Amino acid sequence: MKTFNYLILSFGFLLIAACSNDAINSLNDEGLTPEQVKAQMQVNSVSDGLDELVSELLINDKEGKTNKTNTECATLAFTEESITVAYNQCIIKGKTVSGTIVLTGNNGSTDGSKGSFEVTFTDFTYNGYLLNGTKSFAFDFSDSNGPTFTVVTDATFEDDNGNTIIWKGNKVLSWHFDQINAEGADVTCTGDWDITVDGITYEFTVTEPLSANLGCAFITSGVMQLEVNGMTASLDFGTGSCDQTGTVTYPNGESEEISW
Repeated sequence: MKTFNYLILSFGFLLIAACSNDAINSLNDEGLTPEQVKAQMQVNSVSDGLDELVSELLINDKEGKTNKTNTECATLAFTEESITVAYNQCIIKGKTVSGTIVLTGNNGSTDGSKGSFEVTFTDFTYNGYLLNGTKSFAFDFSDSNGPTFTVVTDATFEDDNGNTIIWKGNKVLSWHFDQINAEGADVTCTGDWDITVDGITYEFTVTEPLSANLGCAFITSGVMQLEVNGMTASLDFGTGSCDQTGTVTYPNGESEEISW
């Protein structure tokens, strides 16, 4: 079984950095701008990067890694009931991570194949966002080649300007060990969640599973739907290429392939 690097934060969701003036004008008529979508995808990149990171920590724990592991900027401690990771201004995939996350719990089946952890944050920042609140991870290792993690998030992200973003929702991460270093996705994601900014709630739903590979920093395939104030846009990440391109279908029905 492949040994996982717990510092990989490859499930980034950054999307929509530019649109043509015509597209922007059309979106303004519909009341949804590319800038709004981009801002929400940046928040997604924070939560989803952490979700993949935590799931890899649990995989390492399940595989019986050493109780204490140190790197240049992070210290891990494993006990029977908790996993603690302290980051000291780590630069991971171009993002700055600092502070401490603690996973506690491990309630579940007697054989340890199923259980759950609560995740809490202490002075934890990810690329300028200060995190508060909780995440819970219910894990299922019944299929040794396909562990799954059901993630429930109820948290706030605060940026450098003191703006608070509320993130609530559920997702399922499914790992595919038999596909690692081969064709196919290493991990897929499904679920739905809400992001609330300035009193506006953006509703996300995965309509086609999002796929990622450990060697790629971008989503390689899948489709998400974004709904706000009764308007709907879709975000199509392609069919498997590791690149920074995708197709956006705006609320007015127009589609555009963009790079970011």
